[in-house]
Amino acid sequence: MAIIQSIACRKILNSHVEFTNEFIVELVDGAIGVGGSPQGETISIYEDKKITIGPDTIIRKLEEVGCVGREIDQETFDGGLQREISLIGRNNAFSLSLAFFNATRKTRSLFELFGKPKTRLAPPCLCLNILNGGWHAYTNPVLSDFHEYILVARSNDPEEVIRDHNEIQRAVKEKLRGQTKTVISGNSVNRFATADNRECIDFLLKIRDGLGLSDKYDLMIDASAGDLWTEKGYHLPITDGSLRTSEQFHEYWMDIIRQYGLRFLEDPFREQDPESWRRLTTSQQSCYTIGDNFYSSDAGRIEAGAEKQCTHGAVIKPNQAGTVTAVRRAVESAQRNRQIAITSHRSISTEETFLSTLTCIYNVEYIKIGPLQTDYSSIVRLNEIIRLTE
Repeated sequence: MAIIQSIACRKILNSHVEFTNEFIVELVDGAIGVGGSPQGETISIYEDKKITIGPDTIIRKLEEVGCVGREIDQETFDGGLQREISLIGRNNAFSLSLAFFNATRKTRSLFELFGKPKTRLAPPCLCLNILNGGWHAYTNPVLSDFHEYILVARSNDPEEVIRDHNEIQRAVKEKLRGQTKTVISGNSVNRFATADNRECIDFLLKIRDGLGLSDKYDLMIDASAGDLWTEKGYHLPITDGSLRTSEQFHEYWMDIIRQYGLRFLEDPFREQDPESWRRLTTSQQSCYTIGDNFYSSDAGRIEAGAEKQCTHGAVIKPNQAGTVTAVRRAVESAQRNRQIAITSHRSISTEETFLSTLTCIYNVEYIKIGPLQTDYSSIVRLNEIIRLTE
Protein backbone atom coordinates (compact mmCIF):
# COMPACT_ATOMS: atom_id res chain seq x y z
CA MET A 1 0.00 0.00 0.00
CA ALA A 2 1.07 3.59 -0.65
CA ILE A 3 -0.28 6.99 0.32
CA ILE A 4 -0.45 9.74 -2.30
CA GLN A 5 0.59 13.10 -0.89
CA SER A 6 -0.04 15.16 -4.02
CA ILE A 7 -0.80 15.02 -7.74
CA ALA A 8 0.38 17.66 -10.19
CA CYS A 9 0.57 18.10 -13.96
CA ARG A 10 2.83 19.80 -16.47
CA LYS A 11 2.95 20.00 -20.27
CA ILE A 12 5.64 18.06 -22.13
CA LEU A 13 6.29 17.44 -25.82
CA ASN A 14 5.38 14.22 -27.60
CA SER A 15 7.02 12.82 -30.76
CA HIS A 16 4.82 15.03 -32.98
CA VAL A 17 6.18 18.11 -31.19
CA GLU A 18 2.79 18.75 -29.58
CA PHE A 19 2.23 19.46 -25.90
CA THR A 20 0.62 16.72 -23.86
CA ASN A 21 -0.13 16.16 -20.17
CA GLU A 22 2.45 14.56 -17.90
CA PHE A 23 1.14 13.85 -14.39
CA ILE A 24 3.37 13.76 -11.31
CA VAL A 25 2.41 11.64 -8.30
CA GLU A 26 4.28 12.16 -5.03
CA LEU A 27 3.91 9.66 -2.18
CA VAL A 28 4.23 10.50 1.51
CA ASP A 29 7.50 8.53 1.64
CA GLY A 30 9.02 11.00 -0.83
CA ALA A 31 8.88 8.76 -3.91
CA ILE A 32 7.88 10.58 -7.10
CA GLY A 33 6.60 9.05 -10.31
CA VAL A 34 5.71 10.68 -13.63
CA GLY A 35 3.56 9.43 -16.49
CA GLY A 36 2.89 10.75 -19.98
CA SER A 37 0.63 8.75 -22.26
CA PRO A 38 1.29 8.00 -25.93
CA GLN A 39 -1.55 8.51 -28.40
CA GLY A 40 -2.70 7.06 -31.70
CA GLU A 41 -3.23 8.91 -34.97
CA THR A 42 -5.76 6.36 -36.16
CA ILE A 43 -7.97 5.27 -33.30
CA SER A 44 -10.70 2.72 -32.78
CA ILE A 45 -14.38 3.37 -32.17
CA TYR A 46 -13.73 2.53 -28.50
CA GLU A 47 -11.13 5.25 -27.90
CA ASP A 48 -11.54 8.88 -26.83
CA LYS A 49 -12.48 11.24 -29.63
CA LYS A 50 -11.89 14.53 -27.83
CA ILE A 51 -11.49 15.28 -24.13
CA THR A 52 -11.54 18.94 -23.14
CA ILE A 53 -11.32 18.64 -19.34
CA GLY A 54 -8.29 20.38 -17.83
CA PRO A 55 -5.73 18.66 -15.57
CA ASP A 56 -6.62 20.83 -12.54
CA THR A 57 -10.22 19.61 -12.72
CA ILE A 58 -9.03 16.01 -13.00
CA ILE A 59 -6.80 16.36 -9.94
CA ARG A 60 -9.60 17.94 -7.89
CA LYS A 61 -11.89 15.08 -8.89
CA LEU A 62 -9.37 12.49 -7.69
CA GLU A 63 -9.03 14.33 -4.39
CA GLU A 64 -12.81 14.39 -4.00
CA VAL A 65 -13.18 10.64 -4.54
CA GLY A 66 -10.51 9.84 -1.94
CA CYS A 67 -7.48 8.87 -4.02
CA VAL A 68 -5.22 11.29 -2.12
CA GLY A 69 -4.20 11.07 1.54
CA ARG A 70 -5.14 7.46 2.31
CA GLU A 71 -3.56 4.06 1.84
CA ILE A 72 -4.17 2.80 -1.69
CA ASP A 73 -2.75 0.20 -4.05
CA GLN A 74 -2.48 0.18 -7.85
CA GLU A 75 -5.66 -1.78 -8.43
CA THR A 76 -7.75 0.47 -6.18
CA PHE A 77 -6.28 3.65 -7.65
CA ASP A 78 -6.89 2.35 -11.17
CA GLY A 79 -10.43 1.37 -10.24
CA GLY A 80 -11.11 4.98 -9.32
CA LEU A 81 -9.66 6.15 -12.63
CA GLN A 82 -11.74 3.60 -14.52
CA ARG A 83 -14.97 4.86 -12.94
CA GLU A 84 -14.15 8.40 -14.12
CA ILE A 85 -12.70 7.45 -17.50
CA SER A 86 -15.59 8.83 -19.55
CA LEU A 87 -14.91 12.20 -17.94
CA ILE A 88 -11.10 12.31 -17.88
CA GLY A 89 -10.31 10.21 -20.97
CA ARG A 90 -8.14 7.13 -21.41
CA ASN A 91 -4.92 9.01 -22.15
CA ASN A 92 -5.16 11.08 -18.98
CA ALA A 93 -6.19 8.01 -16.98
CA PHE A 94 -3.22 6.02 -18.23
CA SER A 95 -0.83 8.91 -17.51
CA LEU A 96 -2.08 9.06 -13.91
CA SER A 97 -1.99 5.28 -13.49
CA LEU A 98 1.52 5.18 -14.87
CA ALA A 99 2.70 7.98 -12.59
CA PHE A 100 1.43 6.05 -9.55
CA PHE A 101 3.08 2.85 -10.84
CA ASN A 102 6.41 4.63 -11.37
CA ALA A 103 6.24 6.13 -7.87
CA THR A 104 5.67 2.75 -6.21
CA ARG A 105 8.43 1.25 -8.37
CA LYS A 106 10.97 3.36 -6.46
CA THR A 107 10.82 1.03 -3.45
CA ARG A 108 9.54 -2.28 -4.90
CA SER A 109 10.92 -4.60 -7.56
CA LEU A 110 9.11 -5.18 -10.85
CA PHE A 111 8.50 -8.80 -9.91
CA GLU A 112 6.85 -7.74 -6.65
CA LEU A 113 4.71 -5.10 -8.37
CA PHE A 114 3.48 -7.59 -10.97
CA GLY A 115 3.16 -10.50 -8.53
CA LYS A 116 5.62 -12.57 -10.57
CA PRO A 117 8.40 -14.90 -9.32
CA LYS A 118 11.87 -13.48 -9.86
CA THR A 119 13.33 -15.01 -12.99
CA ARG A 120 15.44 -14.12 -15.98
CA LEU A 121 13.41 -12.17 -18.53
CA ALA A 122 13.50 -13.00 -22.25
CA PRO A 123 13.30 -10.46 -25.10
CA PRO A 124 10.32 -10.64 -27.48
CA CYS A 125 10.49 -11.13 -31.23
CA LEU A 126 10.46 -7.76 -32.98
CA CYS A 127 7.80 -6.79 -35.50
CA LEU A 128 9.78 -4.41 -37.71
CA ASN A 129 7.87 -1.57 -39.36
CA ILE A 130 9.36 -1.31 -42.88
CA LEU A 131 6.85 0.31 -45.29
CA ASN A 132 4.06 2.72 -44.35
CA GLY A 133 0.90 3.56 -46.26
CA GLY A 134 -2.52 5.03 -45.58
CA TRP A 135 -3.08 8.70 -44.86
CA HIS A 136 -0.19 9.05 -42.36
CA ALA A 137 2.75 7.50 -44.22
CA TYR A 138 6.06 8.92 -42.96
CA THR A 139 8.75 6.22 -42.90
CA ASN A 140 9.49 4.59 -46.27
CA PRO A 141 6.08 5.90 -47.44
CA VAL A 142 4.33 4.00 -50.22
CA LEU A 143 1.07 4.38 -52.10
CA SER A 144 -1.17 1.96 -50.22
CA ASP A 145 -4.52 1.78 -48.48
CA PHE A 146 -2.93 -0.21 -45.63
CA HIS A 147 -0.98 1.39 -42.81
CA GLU A 148 2.01 -0.87 -42.24
CA TYR A 149 3.99 -3.58 -43.99
CA ILE A 150 5.96 -5.36 -41.31
CA LEU A 151 8.59 -8.08 -41.15
CA VAL A 152 8.20 -10.25 -38.05
CA ALA A 153 11.42 -11.78 -36.76
CA ARG A 154 11.42 -15.47 -35.88
CA SER A 155 14.49 -14.94 -33.67
CA ASN A 156 14.35 -13.01 -30.39
CA ASP A 157 18.06 -12.10 -30.49
CA PRO A 158 18.02 -8.27 -30.66
CA GLU A 159 21.56 -7.93 -32.03
CA GLU A 160 20.94 -10.36 -34.87
CA VAL A 161 17.60 -8.80 -35.75
CA ILE A 162 18.92 -5.23 -35.71
CA ARG A 163 21.78 -6.20 -38.04
CA ASP A 164 19.21 -7.64 -40.45
CA HIS A 165 16.94 -4.62 -39.96
CA ASN A 166 19.68 -2.21 -40.97
CA GLU A 167 20.51 -4.28 -44.04
CA ILE A 168 16.82 -4.40 -45.04
CA GLN A 169 16.45 -0.65 -44.54
CA ARG A 170 19.49 0.14 -46.67
CA ALA A 171 18.09 -1.97 -49.51
CA VAL A 172 14.59 -0.47 -49.17
CA LYS A 173 15.83 3.11 -49.22
CA GLU A 174 18.10 2.44 -52.20
CA LYS A 175 15.24 0.89 -54.20
CA LEU A 176 12.76 3.61 -53.25
CA ARG A 177 15.04 6.40 -54.51
CA GLY A 178 14.19 5.43 -58.06
CA GLN A 179 10.42 5.26 -57.59
CA THR A 180 7.91 7.78 -58.89
CA LYS A 181 6.61 10.13 -56.20
CA THR A 182 3.08 11.29 -55.56
CA VAL A 183 1.37 13.22 -52.75
CA ILE A 184 -1.12 11.65 -50.31
CA SER A 185 -2.64 13.83 -47.59
CA GLY A 186 0.21 16.31 -47.92
CA ASN A 187 2.95 13.66 -47.72
CA SER A 188 5.23 12.66 -50.58
CA VAL A 189 4.99 8.89 -51.06
CA ASN A 190 6.53 6.34 -53.41
CA ARG A 191 4.33 4.63 -55.97
CA PHE A 192 4.94 1.62 -58.16
CA ALA A 193 3.91 0.68 -61.72
CA THR A 194 0.27 0.22 -60.78
CA ALA A 195 -1.88 1.58 -57.95
CA ASP A 196 -2.23 -1.80 -56.23
CA ASN A 197 -1.46 -2.82 -52.64
CA ARG A 198 0.10 -6.02 -53.98
CA GLU A 199 2.91 -3.92 -55.47
CA CYS A 200 4.02 -3.04 -51.93
CA ILE A 201 4.05 -6.71 -50.93
CA ASP A 202 6.03 -7.70 -54.03
CA PHE A 203 8.55 -4.91 -53.38
CA LEU A 204 9.17 -5.87 -49.75
CA LEU A 205 9.31 -9.63 -50.28
CA LYS A 206 11.75 -9.27 -53.19
CA ILE A 207 14.09 -7.38 -50.86
CA ARG A 208 13.65 -9.88 -48.02
CA ASP A 209 14.24 -12.85 -50.29
CA GLY A 210 17.07 -11.17 -52.18
CA LEU A 211 18.93 -10.71 -48.90
CA GLY A 212 18.47 -14.40 -48.09
CA LEU A 213 16.16 -13.68 -45.14
CA SER A 214 13.00 -15.52 -46.22
CA ASP A 215 13.44 -18.17 -43.52
CA LYS A 216 14.00 -15.55 -40.79
CA TYR A 217 11.15 -13.05 -41.27
CA ASP A 218 7.41 -13.44 -41.82
CA LEU A 219 5.20 -10.89 -43.55
CA MET A 220 2.61 -8.93 -41.56
CA ILE A 221 0.13 -6.32 -42.79
CA ASP A 222 -1.70 -3.84 -40.58
CA ALA A 223 -4.78 -3.08 -42.68
CA SER A 224 -6.67 -0.92 -40.15
CA ALA A 225 -9.77 -1.79 -42.17
CA GLY A 226 -12.11 0.14 -39.91
CA ASP A 227 -10.78 3.22 -41.70
CA LEU A 228 -11.76 1.68 -45.05
CA TRP A 229 -15.40 1.00 -44.19
CA THR A 230 -18.21 3.00 -45.79
CA GLU A 231 -21.94 2.36 -45.78
CA LYS A 232 -21.51 0.67 -49.17
CA GLY A 233 -18.63 -1.60 -48.17
CA TYR A 234 -14.84 -1.63 -47.87
CA HIS A 235 -13.37 1.14 -50.01
CA LEU A 236 -9.72 1.32 -51.18
CA PRO A 237 -9.54 5.10 -51.80
CA ILE A 238 -5.78 5.53 -52.20
CA THR A 239 -5.07 2.85 -54.81
CA ASP A 240 -7.71 1.73 -57.30
CA GLY A 241 -10.82 3.22 -55.68
CA SER A 242 -12.54 -0.18 -55.63
CA LEU A 243 -15.44 -1.05 -53.34
CA ARG A 244 -16.00 -4.51 -51.84
CA THR A 245 -18.64 -6.17 -49.72
CA SER A 246 -17.54 -8.09 -46.61
CA GLU A 247 -17.66 -11.33 -48.63
CA GLN A 248 -15.59 -9.84 -51.46
CA PHE A 249 -13.06 -8.39 -49.01
CA HIS A 250 -12.76 -11.87 -47.45
CA GLU A 251 -11.83 -13.25 -50.86
CA TYR A 252 -9.39 -10.37 -51.37
CA TRP A 253 -7.54 -11.37 -48.19
CA MET A 254 -7.66 -15.07 -49.00
CA ASP A 255 -6.01 -14.36 -52.37
CA ILE A 256 -3.21 -12.42 -50.68
CA ILE A 257 -2.72 -15.14 -48.06
CA ARG A 258 -2.46 -17.81 -50.76
CA GLN A 259 -0.29 -15.78 -53.13
CA TYR A 260 2.19 -14.28 -50.67
CA GLY A 261 2.23 -16.58 -47.65
CA LEU A 262 1.02 -13.73 -45.44
CA ARG A 263 1.57 -14.83 -41.83
CA PHE A 264 0.01 -12.05 -39.72
CA LEU A 265 -2.97 -9.87 -40.70
CA GLU A 266 -3.97 -7.10 -38.31
CA ASP A 267 -7.47 -5.58 -38.40
CA PRO A 268 -8.57 -7.06 -41.76
CA PHE A 269 -12.16 -5.90 -41.12
CA ARG A 270 -13.90 -3.13 -39.20
CA GLU A 271 -14.63 -3.43 -35.48
CA GLN A 272 -18.35 -4.14 -35.95
CA ASP A 273 -18.04 -6.91 -38.52
CA PRO A 274 -17.36 -9.93 -36.24
CA GLU A 275 -18.77 -12.50 -38.67
CA SER A 276 -16.17 -11.57 -41.27
CA TRP A 277 -13.45 -11.94 -38.65
CA ARG A 278 -14.73 -15.38 -37.66
CA ARG A 279 -15.03 -16.51 -41.28
CA LEU A 280 -11.44 -15.55 -42.12
CA THR A 281 -10.03 -17.02 -38.89
CA THR A 282 -11.81 -20.37 -39.22
CA SER A 283 -11.46 -20.80 -42.99
CA GLN A 284 -7.66 -21.01 -42.97
CA GLN A 285 -4.82 -21.59 -40.49
CA SER A 286 -1.74 -20.37 -42.39
CA CYS A 287 -2.28 -16.68 -41.51
CA TYR A 288 -2.94 -15.37 -38.01
CA THR A 289 -5.75 -12.80 -37.80
CA ILE A 290 -4.86 -10.24 -35.15
CA GLY A 291 -7.33 -7.89 -33.45
CA ASP A 292 -6.09 -4.39 -32.69
CA ASN A 293 -8.89 -1.82 -32.95
CA PHE A 294 -11.26 -4.80 -32.90
CA TYR A 295 -10.38 -5.37 -29.24
CA SER A 296 -8.83 -2.03 -28.23
CA SER A 297 -6.94 -3.81 -25.44
CA ASP A 298 -10.09 -4.71 -23.50
CA ALA A 299 -9.91 -7.98 -21.56
CA GLY A 300 -13.61 -8.72 -21.92
CA ARG A 301 -13.67 -8.16 -25.67
CA ILE A 302 -10.57 -10.35 -26.09
CA GLU A 303 -12.19 -13.17 -24.16
CA ALA A 304 -15.46 -12.90 -26.09
CA GLY A 305 -13.70 -12.73 -29.46
CA ALA A 306 -11.51 -15.73 -28.66
CA GLU A 307 -14.55 -17.75 -27.59
CA LYS A 308 -16.25 -16.98 -30.92
CA GLN A 309 -13.05 -17.79 -32.86
CA CYS A 310 -12.88 -14.30 -34.31
CA THR A 311 -9.07 -14.06 -34.07
CA HIS A 312 -5.81 -15.88 -33.46
CA GLY A 313 -4.29 -12.99 -31.52
CA ALA A 314 -4.61 -9.53 -29.99
CA VAL A 315 -2.57 -6.33 -30.10
CA ILE A 316 -2.14 -4.78 -26.65
CA LYS A 317 -1.70 -1.01 -26.29
CA PRO A 318 -1.54 0.32 -22.71
CA ASN A 319 -3.26 3.66 -23.28
CA GLN A 320 -6.14 1.92 -25.08
CA ALA A 321 -6.76 -0.10 -21.92
CA GLY A 322 -6.61 3.08 -19.86
CA THR A 323 -4.74 1.96 -16.73
CA VAL A 324 -1.86 -0.29 -15.69
CA THR A 325 -4.34 -2.72 -14.13
CA ALA A 326 -6.56 -2.83 -17.23
CA VAL A 327 -3.67 -3.49 -19.61
CA ARG A 328 -2.37 -6.27 -17.34
CA ARG A 329 -5.80 -7.87 -17.51
CA ALA A 330 -5.80 -7.55 -21.30
CA VAL A 331 -2.48 -9.40 -21.59
CA GLU A 332 -3.65 -12.03 -19.13
CA SER A 333 -6.91 -12.48 -21.05
CA ALA A 334 -5.04 -12.98 -24.34
CA GLN A 335 -2.66 -15.52 -22.82
CA ARG A 336 -5.40 -17.34 -20.92
CA ASN A 337 -7.50 -17.66 -24.09
CA ARG A 338 -4.57 -18.91 -26.19
CA GLN A 339 -4.39 -15.76 -28.28
CA ILE A 340 -1.06 -14.56 -29.66
CA ALA A 341 -0.26 -11.40 -27.69
CA ILE A 342 1.52 -8.58 -29.52
CA THR A 343 2.29 -5.47 -27.50
CA SER A 344 2.50 -2.26 -29.49
CA HIS A 345 3.68 1.33 -29.45
CA ARG A 346 1.46 4.20 -30.61
CA SER A 347 2.36 6.51 -33.46
CA ILE A 348 2.54 9.57 -31.16
CA SER A 349 5.05 8.69 -28.44
CA THR A 350 6.51 9.93 -25.19
CA GLU A 351 9.72 8.65 -23.55
CA GLU A 352 7.78 6.19 -21.41
CA THR A 353 9.16 2.62 -21.43
CA PHE A 354 6.32 0.86 -19.59
CA LEU A 355 5.51 -1.03 -22.80
CA SER A 356 8.94 -2.69 -22.63
CA THR A 357 8.41 -3.61 -18.98
CA LEU A 358 4.96 -5.07 -19.62
CA THR A 359 6.23 -7.09 -22.59
CA CYS A 360 9.16 -8.64 -20.74
CA ILE A 361 7.50 -9.28 -17.38
CA TYR A 362 4.64 -11.16 -19.08
CA ASN A 363 6.96 -12.95 -21.51
CA VAL A 364 4.93 -11.61 -24.45
CA GLU A 365 6.20 -13.23 -27.65
CA TYR A 366 6.00 -10.22 -30.00
CA ILE A 367 6.28 -6.44 -29.85
CA LYS A 368 5.58 -3.88 -32.59
CA ILE A 369 8.53 -1.61 -32.00
CA GLY A 370 7.91 1.24 -34.45
CA PRO A 371 10.03 2.70 -37.27
CA LEU A 372 13.47 2.58 -35.64
CA GLN A 373 15.27 4.90 -38.04
CA THR A 374 12.85 7.81 -37.71
CA ASP A 375 11.29 7.37 -34.25
CA TYR A 376 13.91 7.60 -31.50
CA SER A 377 11.31 6.71 -28.85
CA SER A 378 11.34 3.22 -30.41
CA ILE A 379 15.08 3.05 -29.75
CA VAL A 380 14.41 4.05 -26.15
CA ARG A 381 11.89 1.21 -25.74
CA LEU A 382 14.20 -1.31 -27.40
CA ASN A 383 17.12 -0.24 -25.19
CA GLU A 384 14.94 -0.85 -22.13
CA ILE A 385 14.15 -4.36 -23.38
CA ILE A 386 17.89 -4.98 -23.74
CA ARG A 387 18.51 -3.78 -20.16
CA LEU A 388 15.68 -5.85 -18.72
CA THR A 389 16.76 -9.05 -20.45
CA GLU A 390 20.56 -8.89 -20.42
